[in-house]
Amino acid sequence: MAKPRAFAVANNDYVHVAWDFGKKLANCDGFAVYRIERGGDPKGHPVPVFGRDAQGNRLKISSEDQPIRKYNWRDVFEFRDRTYRYRVVAMTGPKQPLAGVPEAESEWVNVTSQFGIAQVYFNRGILATQRVSDTIWNPTQKKPDFKKIESMISDPESELRKSLSGQLFAALTKLLDRAKKDGGSCFASLYELTDPVLIKRLVECDDLHLILSNNNDEKTKDKKKVTIYDGKNQPAAKALANAKEVIRRYMPQGQIGHNKFMVYVDPSGEPRAVLTGSTNWTPSGLCTQSNNAILIESTDLAKQFLQYWHDLKADAEEAVIPEKPEPMKKIQGKTLRGECVKPRDISKLNKDSTVKVWYSPNTPSLLRSVKKGAKAPATPIDMTEVYKVLARAKQSVLFLAFMPGKANSEGSFHFLKELAKVATAKPALFVRGAVSDPDLTREFDLKILTSGPNEDSMITSPQGIFKNFAAWRQEIYKYGHAIIHDKTIVVDPFSKDCVVITGSHNLGFRASSNNDENMLIIRGDKRVAQAYAAHVMDIFEHYRSRWITYNKKGRDYDPRKDPKWQDRYFETFRPAFAERLFWVSEGKPIPALTDNPKLKKAGARQKKRAAEGRKAANAAAGGKSKKKTASKKGAKEKKKK
Repeated sequence: MAKPRAFAVANNDYVHVAWDFGKKLANCDGFAVYRIERGGDPKGHPVPVFGRDAQGNRLKISSEDQPIRKYNWRDVFEFRDRTYRYRVVAMTGPKQPLAGVPEAESEWVNVTSQFGIAQVYFNRGILATQRVSDTIWNPTQKKPDFKKIESMISDPESELRKSLSGQLFAALTKLLDRAKKDGGSCFASLYELTDPVLIKRLVECDDLHLILSNNNDEKTKDKKKVTIYDGKNQPAAKALANAKEVIRRYMPQGQIGHNKFMVYVDPSGEPRAVLTGSTNWTPSGLCTQSNNAILIESTDLAKQFLQYWHDLKADAEEAVIPEKPEPMKKIQGKTLRGECVKPRDISKLNKDSTVKVWYSPNTPSLLRSVKKGAKAPATPIDMTEVYKVLARAKQSVLFLAFMPGKANSEGSFHFLKELAKVATAKPALFVRGAVSDPDLTREFDLKILTSGPNEDSMITSPQGIFKNFAAWRQEIYKYGHAIIHDKTIVVDPFSKDCVVITGSHNLGFRASSNNDENMLIIRGDKRVAQAYAAHVMDIFEHYRSRWITYNKKGRDYDPRKDPKWQDRYFETFRPAFAERLFWVSEGKPIPALTDNPKLKKAGARQKKRAAEGRKAANAAAGGKSKKKTASKKGAKEKKKK
């Protein structure tokens, strides 16, 4: 028997644990996983698993009592700023180790946000959990009370807000805290600013320079949706009337001031640090979306962001400034676009790693809709670099994305379309990710699964999460528009050539052409890459089982009732096969195994399914088109009458 292997990877909020025993284990009922804290009991304590009894009461059960029938686990009950290793024991039943099978044990991992001069933070912004359902449960109606969420996530004393936001609030306010303590200035560019506690912290900053975009609101009036221009950011703008400097960027429809960054400048006038990421300064950004923030202590990088801040300010002052909140004319002019297209200097991150930044808008003009058959627009300079990173991937591509573009749209250009090409050309590439838009997930699957061997390229989406198992409480999965809001790609996280792409950029052409954005490309920092990889797997693993259950209605798969639960981890054409090997092999490429007859058979099935899916999608699109044409025709006739 091969020596059992275990591997753990962590960030500030989560530990992903994986293991392999080399072969299927006869009479194995699952695995007990023990968390060992440095300086504590060397045997460790079993991680908890959860279930509900026949009456629906939630139970916290030890993995000794209910062995885990998987080859990986999500440990969300660790404590920050501590060091752990994990011990994995094969079990033949509750509290019964499988005789003759050695244990697997991981190396030590730190649950931390600190990675040299970079601090990386992630929240726990997932509503689709039994814990959240318990918190907002309405026993009379026997379902979650959706109305409770808004008040809870806006209340700084709310336990729900604290648990969902994690360390994100502290991350967003770190530079404000420094300015208050040591003096100096904060220069920020924000898109959405509605969280009352964050607004208060900005008001308290003695030397705040803020660029604030418009944040439109929608209300129903006379049964019709009415757009209130900048309705959501107006309270913040009024509260900050006495700030040192507030510059408004009122963007026209189709353009957004999407930045979420802040630069700290010390009392001598020297830029010292920059904060960026995907998090909008709203209760939902903190709590009900998956998000990240990264703070880098780099004078060089801070100077580049500060220059971009001044470029945005100058662009706003060159535009036609309205007397009231309404779209500015000549915003995002030629001067700003010319500055953003310039390649930036590469800054040193840690010992052998670097960080490079791109800003938007960096194309000569706005991106308009591209009609079918028309020539595709030139790839923006920042997306060109993203595509090169994807093309050079050797082991894996992991990602989280909001909405990089529209599915099944001729004029939509984004990283998922390029990744589909790369993954098809490299069947051994391990691809995992999650995206908010379920249609993008299906579009990606239809492209990839036609290649057969690359069934391992697997992404998911949070859709239709209500009630997966008989004893579970109904869940909700979103509050507002966004669910997965990260904009992150991680390539080869175990390699010295690893890359992390993150920031505010939505990873599509429109973000490069029509928005104010920033995109960081971090190379060679395995610690940062693995922290982001852990975040991707946290979100991916959480939503995957729900996604599969929703899309295979009536098939609530429960491994605890499956005597052949190990098969999917050892059948080479199954996605779980690659997952079992990827983590414990520390990212070494997994062979495509294209000569395997089962794999070829699976590939043929996937080709047929993909063809049927495309046919159904085209038929649905045709139906919508006919309906739209008929509607227009009816409207014209009505107008004539």
